[in-house]
Amino acid sequence: MTSHDEIGIEPLAAGWRLEGSDEAGREIRLVFSDEELSRAYLGLTIGRHPKLCERVLEDSSISRRHLRIGLRNGELIAEDVNSLNSTLLDGQALAPFQAVVLRDGQTLTVGRILLRICQVRGNRAVRDEAT
Repeated sequence: MTSHDEIGIEPLAAGWRLEGSDEAGREIRLVFSDEELSRAYLGLTIGRHPKLCERVLEDSSISRRHLRIGLRNGELIAEDVNSLNSTLLDGQALAPFQAVVLRDGQTLTVGRILLRICQVRGNRAVRDEAT
């Protein structure tokens, strides 16, 4: 699996997409179903090392193990795992090993990769349902 492929369970009944691009303009989309996240007790790890992470981002600014994504009390959370280049949520650095709640429409910066958080229900973005 590469970071530039859509990764996850399709069709996505409910879950989350992290989508954006790297500095070279290559599209990145990470897909997580609520079912997959609920089964991952400690969350799913995102990073550069394919043997240490469930989702791989191939970029030199990404640590081997960079952050974890999971569900807690039905909410999507992210936790930086003491990465070298930090994880930012809407421009604010996450403290290592301190989980924060992620919301639809927020921006997560992982190393130099900018990802928009998008909640999905019935294979459609939640924001699209309002229109």
